[in-house]
Amino acid sequence: MRLIYDISVLGQGHYLSSSRTGVFRVIENLAQELVKTKAISSFSSTLSVNSYFKTLDYLQSNSILGNISLSKPDIHQDILKAYQFIHTHTKEPTRSYSREIGRLTSLAVSKTLSHKTINSFDLATTEIYHSPFYPFPKQIKRYNKLKKVITIYDLIPVLYPKFFQNKKNGWIHSVLSSIDENTWVTCISQATKNDLCSYLPSLDPKRVFVTHLAASDLFYKCQNRVTIEETKSKFGIPEGQYVLSLSTLEPRKNISQTIRCFTRMIAEERIKDLKLVLVGAKGWDFEEIFNEITANSELRKSIVVTGYVPDEYLSPLYSGAMMFIYPSFYEGFGLPPLEAMQCGVPVITSNTSSLPEVLGNAGVMIDPRDDDALCEAMLRIYNSAEIRRNMSIDSFAQAEKFSWKKCAEQTMDVYRTALAE
Repeated sequence: MRLIYDISVLGQGHYLSSSRTGVFRVIENLAQELVKTKAISSFSSTLSVNSYFKTLDYLQSNSILGNISLSKPDIHQDILKAYQFIHTHTKEPTRSYSREIGRLTSLAVSKTLSHKTINSFDLATTEIYHSPFYPFPKQIKRYNKLKKVITIYDLIPVLYPKFFQNKKNGWIHSVLSSIDENTWVTCISQATKNDLCSYLPSLDPKRVFVTHLAASDLFYKCQNRVTIEETKSKFGIPEGQYVLSLSTLEPRKNISQTIRCFTRMIAEERIKDLKLVLVGAKGWDFEEIFNEITANSELRKSIVVTGYVPDEYLSPLYSGAMMFIYPSFYEGFGLPPLEAMQCGVPVITSNTSSLPEVLGNAGVMIDPRDDDALCEAMLRIYNSAEIRRNMSIDSFAQAEKFSWKKCAEQTMDVYRTALAE
């Protein structure tokens, strides 16, 4: 089996930390597992010739993936050397200058030749091309024998555009329009597969496969109370018990309901020893959340907003929580609940989209629009140490059902099915 696996996202994330999202983790973890199978013959970086060098830098910094070659753009070597010179001499701290020079150079080159970001010899000698995020590059269309695989994470931008700041959603339409009758598709959940097949009725469901994701090995049950307390202190979390919420602060994550139900519960039950900790970067339309907190002195006492927290600190924060709340309106998969379960935390999440697949029978699922249900679930867990112990056991058991090795095996099955056609 000879496979080209696109890692353009990893090159972006190497230079821009804000691009190291869940998709970055998925592509990196799956690549690391696929490398073990020796299926990958080369990587590709298809955004532009300029991005090729960013991806090359990423590979040189990664001991696991660095031994796999990056397909060299199929353009004149003098032009490629010019790109390399610009990239090498305009790195940090002048990234904006580098981007502008790269943009202008790309524009100039595109006027004189067609960008071929993958080496034509590599394409001619490979069997499978897998794009785990971006639309297929136009360059591969001429290779009729090449099996094309694309990964779809969710259809939220087209099904629920109200949850996105940019309502045009040109990217997802480009991805979907690149799928044809010869494409093989991997979806990260059954819910996403169902959405895709409904949205593209001409797509044969037999060519669409589910490859569930997994939580990183970085997430574990931290037993060290000192580490937990030190981590809490680092991010301004006071001593005592807390309810944890972790997500980007944006409308789709339903943070307002979490705040509303938490404050209602502690007010009605006169609970004085519990905090709500909101972890996550600011997304869009988050001002209402912060205005609500800052305008109410009682809320300010009970709610801690940490902002973005690096991965290496998350296990102690998960492990120290009494419970984890994730009432998202819609997900393609839902990694945070799985991460929490891998740390042995009781989880409350929504009964929508892919979340029942992730949670199984391990936690409590509620309608994300039902405040009463969320309040009751939180109070039940708060009041019973036995319930918390049982839910913790169930969390560990459910988390063990997911692994990146299993995801890679499922992906390899898709490749084999495509080649057997």
